[in-house]
Order: sequence, then C-alpha cells, then structure tokens
Amino acid sequence: MQHINKVYPKAKSLSSLKKTIRKKLEDNNLNPADCIWGTSICSDEINNSFLKIGEDFKGPGPFFFGGISGLPFTGKTGFAAFSSHIPDEGAAIILYGPHVGVTKNGTFGKVLREGQTEPSSSCGSLIAGLNNVKEGNVLNISHNDYQQGQVHKVLIENYEDIKTADNEIVATTETGFNQIKKELTDIIGAGLENLGTKPLLLIGGIIINTDWDQEDFFEIRDISWFNK
Repeated sequence: MQHINKVYPKAKSLSSLKKTIRKKLEDNNLNPADCIWGTSICSDEINNSFLKIGEDFKGPGPFFFGGISGLPFTGKTGFAAFSSHIPDEGAAIILYGPHVGVTKNGTFGKVLREGQTEPSSSCGSLIAGLNNVKEGNVLNISHNDYQQGQVHKVLIENYEDIKTADNEIVATTETGFNQIKKELTDIIGAGLENLGTKPLLLIGGIIINTDWDQEDFFEIRDISWFNK
C-alpha cells in the first residue's frame, strides 16, 4: 500500500468507493436501487473486481462504454442506449478511468494475476501503445485492431509530455484518464437530451490493480452531476 500512496495519495479501496457512491446518491435523495450504472474502463478481465460495486443498483449492469484502455468506444449511440434504460423514477451513474497495475514490490505497470507465476502488464493496451510510440512504429488504424490504433494515436499526440515525466507508465495512465474524461464528457454533452430530466452521476479516476490476492483501489479525480 505504501507504494500506491506515494503516487496516488487519495486512493481508496473499492469497498470504500462503493460507500462513497452510495453517500453521493443518498445526499441527493436518490436510492441506489433505482439507479442503473455503466463503466468506461478497460475491458481487461482484471477490472471485473469493479462488479461488486453494482450489487446495490437495479438490473444486472454495468453497461460497458469502454473498450481496451477504457476509451468510450460505444460513443453517442451507446450513451443513447444507456440513457433509454434508466428507470422511470431513477437515475444513472457512470464510473470511468484507466487502470494501472502495482505489484507488491512497487513495480508500476505490472500485476500478478491468479494462476500466473510472473507479473504481466496492466494496462496492457496503454503500455503496448507506449512501446509502439517509443519504437517509432507507424500509426496503423486497421479494422482488425481498430481500438488499439486509436490508443496509439492518443499516445503519439501526448508523447512529448510522457517522455519527460519521472515515470512513463504513470504519465501514460494520466494521459489515458484525460482522454477518457474528454471523450466521455463530449459524448454526454452531445446527448443530454437522451437523459430527459433524469440525473446522471459521473465519477472518474484511476483504477489501481494489485496482485490477485489483494483488494484493488481507486483514486477519485472528478465527480460531476448532470441534471442536478
């Protein structure tokens, strides 16, 4: 935990995040049982630790906005669909952000997964994109690897800031957060009419994956309300 706190001092366990979400909703006279939820986080199965957060919400959930890296690839069409699923007297919540692994010995960008003897990349998409940019690989956005092509493009655009950072993995994760927030906010802003008068709580931050036998963490970076 001390390795995480040095970089993410406001990180809280996922169980603590769940309590924070409940309080935000209840403070606004909303019952979690009347809410549906979505995520714009990486499709890596390691992030399924997030599913426990949805135990209090209506429906099976979550609606998945994010593809690899967490970018909201479902776009405006996905948001319109999600909005149409909100209970008549309810609300919605979306959690978003990139993820980064931290091993017990403090190695960033790696995590020990259950059943493996050696740590592997987390976020694999962001780290692969970073390595592509560092190696000078030509941008190639193809139909059979479209999402990673978009990740590569974002990192090319931000590489000047990444390469001067103290920790390239942490800086790449920050780039991921900023891009997810920008795209998701643009999508919501362009589709507000889909919400009608129903409230939407948007919570963004950094997901910190730990080795498989430990609880994951989340550092909240942004809390925004729409229609409140």
